[in-house]
Parts: sequence; structure tokens; C-alpha cells
Amino acid sequence: MGKNLINTNIQSLRLLKEAGVTDNLNEFPINRFNIKESFKNEDIENNSQTMNLKTEQQLLKIQDLKELQRFINNFKGCALYKEANNVVFSDGNPNSKIMLIGEAPGHDEDIEGKPFVGRSGKLLDKMLNAIDLDREKVYIANIIPWRPPANRKPTENEIEICLPLIHKHIELINPKVLLLLGSTSTYALLKDKTPITKIRGRWFTLNINGKNIQAMPTFHPAFLLRQQKQKKYVWEDLQNIRDSIK
Repeated sequence: MGKNLINTNIQSLRLLKEAGVTDNLNEFPINRFNIKESFKNEDIENNSQTMNLKTEQQLLKIQDLKELQRFINNFKGCALYKEANNVVFSDGNPNSKIMLIGEAPGHDEDIEGKPFVGRSGKLLDKMLNAIDLDREKVYIANIIPWRPPANRKPTENEIEICLPLIHKHIELINPKVLLLLGSTSTYALLKDKTPITKIRGRWFTLNINGKNIQAMPTFHPAFLLRQQKQKKYVWEDLQNIRDSIK
């Protein structure tokens, strides 16, 4: 009887594998005894909103970066932490007027526990040096503090879960300007799906936890590694950022 059950389970798993299923887990528990036939994404979104409200209430008590880092280190709301080697919290000068926000850590960042340390990080350093800045004069963080498996793009659900964390991060740094690196960080904070090619270099006013902060989207360094001709546009954006804090 036991062997028959095992064989049945193995056959079921093989069918799932052949169908392309790679993970039987979801971000949120589902009561499958009471599942609706018309189950939609809105149900998961509602769960996300409920969880975000709880997270935001917990974050209200946090008054400094050390507390926030401790909170994120222990945060279990986003499943990405399970496969990540490190929490990639930040790098740079927390007293800077300029805060750079990327998408999520890659392989090198996950190993070292710091944002932008791979190939795109080296290019970012060159970009900053071009306007007489470096990591000691800016502050760097990501929308997502854990590496997505295989360096894939974060899902909208993962972004929404982590949004209160980056909002609190921005609030504590209280920069004069935000430089949003790439389409993921731009959409996450601006909630604007306009292609970044059309909105890069433009100024936006963001209200982050009651504080108005000027933000500018630009291309991600990883994109520039593939599209060298776009560097001239980022050069213009960086000059605008530099001049805005004078």
C-alpha cells in the first residue's frame, strides 16, 4: 500500500515537471477547500495590501538605519530571502543629498552583501566619477534587498511587498534627490509604466511618507553595458543631478 502511494506521488510529480511546473509554493497560503472557481490575481493583491499595512505599522516604530536593517534582516514577508545568501541593504554615505535606487541584487551583490559591485557596479562608479562623485558622496540601495533566483526580474508582487521597506529607507535618508536606475525602480516608485526611454531625464515629485522628494529616472548601468550609445543620455541626467544639489 505504501509503495503504491509513493509510485502515485512520483507519477504526479513527473506530470507536473513535464507541464513546466517548477514550484508548488505561492507567496501566500491558499485555502484549497474553499477555493473559488473564479480565483483571480486580485485575491493575491488584496493579501499584499493587507500585509503591507501591517508592515507599515511596524515600520512606524523605526527611527534609524540600524533598526531598519535589523527589521529587514528578520523580515519574512518576501519569499526571496529563502534562497538569498545575504540581505543587500545599502552602500555609501547616509548623509548624502543624493540617493540612488536600483532594482535588486545580482550574483556578485548577493555574495558580497553590497549593491552594485559587479560589472554594472564598476560602470556606475565610472559614471559617478565623471561628475566628481563616488560612493562616499552618494547613498545606494535597491527596491528589493534579496537576489531573485537566476537574476530574474522581480515580480510585481515581490515589488509591492518590499515597497514599504524602500519607502522607509528613503524617509530615513531624506535625500534632496533620488536617481532611479532602470525601469523596475522607476515603475515601483512612480507607478508609471511609460517606457523609461520616454521619461528618463524628467523630474518627478514623490511623496514618501509625507515628505516631497525630487526624483529622476535614468537608464540602469546593466542596460548601458548592452547599449553603449545610450551613455550620452545618462551623462546628461547625471549632470542635472549634480547641478540640482549645488
